[in-house]
Amino acid sequence: MADFDSVFCPKCKVGFAPDTTICPLCKIPLTSEDVFEDEPGEIPGPVILDDDISSLIQLRTADVDWIHHLQDKLAEAGIPHRIEQSEPPSMLFSVYVRPEDLPRAKDIDDKVFAVEVPGSEGIPHVENLDFSYCPGCGNRLEENDLKCSSCGLDLSPTDHWKCSNCDEVIEANVTVCPHCGSPID
Repeated sequence: MADFDSVFCPKCKVGFAPDTTICPLCKIPLTSEDVFEDEPGEIPGPVILDDDISSLIQLRTADVDWIHHLQDKLAEAGIPHRIEQSEPPSMLFSVYVRPEDLPRAKDIDDKVFAVEVPGSEGIPHVENLDFSYCPGCGNRLEENDLKCSSCGLDLSPTDHWKCSNCDEVIEANVTVCPHCGSPID
């Protein structure tokens, strides 16, 4: 892996991967870590990873304000991270961390979540939810069940979804949007 310096936006102070040249938020050229200066009393500068993205774990995808908040808290804790704009390009960004930093980063993310979403205490993480049982009757579900075979609960409350690219209505089971051709996740 090549040894590149991380780059930062001098305006919003978000750090980006070394191959990024223009801040996707402010639309201005980025500067190297060497010329980035913190103002006195500011949060420590973030440690931006240039690791291959496939070796990192996605911590959170959110809007820029949320990501700024999370990045500040990760920097305070000294947790190296990487920010990438979500695909397709939008105003959402994802924060990635090394696997060994994930437990501490999740704790910080939980605290940021509590601030960003008031009243969220006690809401379980999606990865902690058990989707293998019907929420209505407790019957064991198969992976692709759209309806509970025991109580009849509709597990897919809508027959139609919207394409995230063109915002057109699509069928729930399609893998490619018939309107714009974008892949459906």
